[in-house]
Amino acid sequence: MSEEFIREVDEDLRQKQLTGLWQKYGSYLIAFLVGIVIFVAGNVTLKNYNESQYAEVAEQYGKVQADVTANQLEQALKDIEAISGTDVEGYKLLIGFKTADIHMQKGETEKAVVALDELSSAAGVEKVYRDLARLKAAMIAMDTETYDETKARLAPLTIEGNSWKYMAKELLAMAALTAGHGEEAKNLLTELEQDLEAPDDVKTRAKDFKSVIQ
Repeated sequence: MSEEFIREVDEDLRQKQLTGLWQKYGSYLIAFLVGIVIFVAGNVTLKNYNESQYAEVAEQYGKVQADVTANQLEQALKDIEAISGTDVEGYKLLIGFKTADIHMQKGETEKAVVALDELSSAAGVEKVYRDLARLKAAMIAMDTETYDETKARLAPLTIEGNSWKYMAKELLAMAALTAGHGEEAKNLLTELEQDLEAPDDVKTRAKDFKSVIQ
């Protein structure tokens, strides 16, 4: 049995391990992002901006939700377009994420990324949520963009003090592994594993991913 064959088998096994980890933790990250948006939506319902204006936008947004539930996605996009220019507090944020979600359900990943990119640079939206939009766009675009493009999206989020630093570093490490940049991925995962302030679950995932790097 040749050494080349053994190396190919080892590489195949590592790739399967990586795929399994991404499927496991990718679902977790997506669920976390969805949870954050739902939390924001709950907070928006508590706002008292301008009662009549708020009620009108809230009603229209309710139609969008109903359209999505009924799988009438084209109509949902039309209804959301009608309130896309609103300045009612909180709804610009919800509309951006909802537009991206609708495009994802339609299989239009590029349009979903565009919607999130627009939200990430929108005026009147808090930085933490603009960064969240950037993070979600990077996650969606990972399968179609180059590693350098993914890195450019995530790099601003990995700096000290950013609310999404740990998750951004995890995603960047996954992208590096997938692109064959094992050493760079290993360095990122080591940083996460040794970061005294990183949550325990982040450190555990970093350790798991490092285990598939030769």
